[in-house]
Amino acid sequence: MLKPIDLTFERDIRASLATVWACLTEPKLIARWFFAVDFRPVVGHRFRITGQATAGWRGWTEVQVLEIVPPHRMVWSFDCTEQSPAGRVVFSLAEHAGFVRLVLTHDGLVPEPTLQLLDAGWRQYTGNLVALTETL
Repeated sequence: MLKPIDLTFERDIRASLATVWACLTEPKLIARWFFAVDFRPVVGHRFRITGQATAGWRGWTEVQVLEIVPPHRMVWSFDCTEQSPAGRVVFSLAEHAGFVRLVLTHDGLVPEPTLQLLDAGWRQYTGNLVALTETL
């Protein structure tokens, strides 16, 4: 049975907007907080996330860049299971006095075990992103 994905993660990052954007869009930096991927910040670009298959994840995810608005917004399609259509991941950045607020949303439909993995995964990866950006 498919469950709706309605995940939102907000992180306040003590780094410049340029630094946070670089961490979201430069492959060498992406590899330090997320996965080593063949990413390019170009609408239509496709890349694959690969890892160890587990209950709820087939071991790879097909991703396509749907929208890029530097340095404030990026949208991906996110196809992580064969049982459900691709979801959507949105990275939004807003500059505030002394910090940048990242809001990551992930929506779509997935099986229950996949939903749990996505929730735990995005919590970990957004935490990794904060730690990386604040040390650069």
